[in-house]
Amino acid sequence: MKFSTGLVAVVVVAMVSGCGVVRSEPMAASPSPSPSPVLCPPAADPPPSGCVTMPSWEQRHAENKAYRQRAPMPEEGAAQAEPVAEALRVRLAGLREKALYGQVYVEEAVRAVAPAKTNVVIRPVDARTGVVFAIEMAGGCVTGFHDERDSEVEVGGYIADGGCLTAPGH
Repeated sequence: MKFSTGLVAVVVVAMVSGCGVVRSEPMAASPSPSPSPVLCPPAADPPPSGCVTMPSWEQRHAENKAYRQRAPMPEEGAAQAEPVAEALRVRLAGLREKALYGQVYVEEAVRAVAPAKTNVVIRPVDARTGVVFAIEMAGGCVTGFHDERDSEVEVGGYIADGGCLTAPGH
């Protein structure tokens, strides 16, 4: 392949002349970094001015799990949900008597008591037999779990995330 001398000259001139912009005025200096906050001494009560207190491990842990906090369910919704929860408790007790713990059995029991056209979520907890479930009701949920060790059914409002159950992995 042959290149013409003129084409090579044009490319070289373009590269050497530069396509960028040269500034004649200096760039503004960046602002100086803010000083790092000073931690308050643990025993200071009240803390000295200008220092930062750190929450305890328990406070940080509670804040991290706040998405799981369940709101109270309105009375009207709870009145509708309680008979569903009681019927489900009876069905899960029957499963326990027969030593039936798998997702298929729990799903059958939950769907049998869930009001028509309600949102039902059934999810395995572990690879063996644990199952969590939720029936979305007016203003809240009937939630619980069923496994080899125990069964539980509760009536309550939505969790802070907005649903009936926490997302898998949380």
